[in-house]
Order: sequence, then C-alpha cells, then structure tokens
Amino acid sequence: MITLQSFLNSQTDIFQNVKVKLVRHKDARVEYRDMLKNRDTLLIYQREQPTHVFKDCDYIISFIGNERNRSTLFGIYKVNGVEEMDGLFHYDLKQVPELKHLNDRVVIDWGKAGRSWHQNYNNIKEIVQVLEEGYIGNFTDLLDFTLEYDELQRLIQNPDANRDWYHNLSSVNGIYLILDQNTGMQYIGSASGNKGIWGRWESYAKNGHGGNIELKALLSTDPNYAQNFRYSILQTLPSNYTLKQVITYENLYKDKLGSRVHGLNGN
Repeated sequence: MITLQSFLNSQTDIFQNVKVKLVRHKDARVEYRDMLKNRDTLLIYQREQPTHVFKDCDYIISFIGNERNRSTLFGIYKVNGVEEMDGLFHYDLKQVPELKHLNDRVVIDWGKAGRSWHQNYNNIKEIVQVLEEGYIGNFTDLLDFTLEYDELQRLIQNPDANRDWYHNLSSVNGIYLILDQNTGMQYIGSASGNKGIWGRWESYAKNGHGGNIELKALLSTDPNYAQNFRYSILQTLPSNYTLKQVITYENLYKDKLGSRVHGLNGN
C-alpha cells in the first residue's frame, strides 16, 4: 500500500515537524468536475470558516470528495495567518507552488470517517490512483458534458491523459454550441473531416476564436474573453456524412435557436 504521507514525503520535506491538516470538501449534489468549475468559490469557502478550525496549523492538504470514499487532491496550502472578522475566521492561504502539479491527480481513500471533513495528517490515507497530468475527468457520453475554456485547453493539450475523450471526439462529426456565459449569446458550428469534433476544437483551444469573425471581435476587446466560453455538443453525425449534409444540420440548429438574429452567428 502506498500512503499519501509516504508519497508526499517523496516529493517534499516541508511537512516535517509542522502541523498539517487534511481537508475534504464534499457535496453529494455536485459532481467532481462541476465543483472544480467553481474553484474560486471553493477557495473562498475554504478560507472563511465559522470556527478556528485551522488553529496553529501550518499547512492544509485539501481534497474534493468523489463517489464512495474516494477523494481527489484539490490543492496544498500554507496557512500564513488568520484574522477574525464579522464572526468568521479569515485564513490567509497560499498554494504551495512546487506541489501544484499534483492538483486533480492524486486520488485517495478518505476512509470510513466520511463525515469528518478535517483530520490530522497522521491519519493514514491510502493512495488509490495517481492520474496522468492534464487529466480532466471521466468521459461519460458525447451529449453529456460541457467544457469551460480552460478545461478545453487542458483536454486538447493532453490527449494521452484523456484517451477516452480523444477517441470519442475524434471519431464523429457533429454540431456544437459555444455559449458566451457573460451575455448568454450562442455560437453554433459544425465539425467534419479529419479528427471530427476534436480537430475543430483544437483551433479554439489554440486561439479562443477558431477563425470565427464574431468570436474574434470579442477577443479583440479582451484577449482573455474566451474564459467566458462554454463548449458542448448538440448532435453527433456519422463520420461518412458529406460536408453538405453537415452544413444542413448546422443551419437547422441556427434557425431553431435563433443564433443568427440573437446570437453570434453572422451567416
């Protein structure tokens, strides 16, 4: 058995002779990937506590609970101080940069004490799996996901770590949707030919706009605007469909959703 403690000791010596706590955030209503999409919100929640839960603590090792008792590393943070204000304890937490590469990769068995969301570091935890760097989560179904822009970039940049995603997205043509979460406006596009949807989305991961005029205009005012985009598939199409057949379906969805008149499609 490989324990979390022995594994981390092989990576760093910062946990020697200091007080460390293990922390587990769990919401049964929300899947792991969806919790990660709200990473900033989770960080705020972690920093603000109603009790002095991290009293005299030097580091916290934070996890997000998955199915059963498995938990995936969210981040390792140094506790630089605390301030009590408005009935809350506000902790100054700084992520340990040399261990950031382990985020979202180390999966442990939290054990039977599932309700105990914070524990001492000396509670031994078994490592179940160390995922490849760049892994974004399990692939479920072509019509059963949405991707934020940073997730899309990580996916495209790490095909070996996300083999199921690559196999499925590259094997089909399809109609996809890009939602501007800032305005609610939609862009509908199609993918066909070499590497299917994966091949088309590679260009978005590279520059944010994929050559689309309307998306280019948004990025011209704010180079980081692509962070507002969310990607999903509306319909998959057989890989032997002609370009004309694919475009016919694309135009049908533009008409159905009004993305020419009230969206980001110019034609």
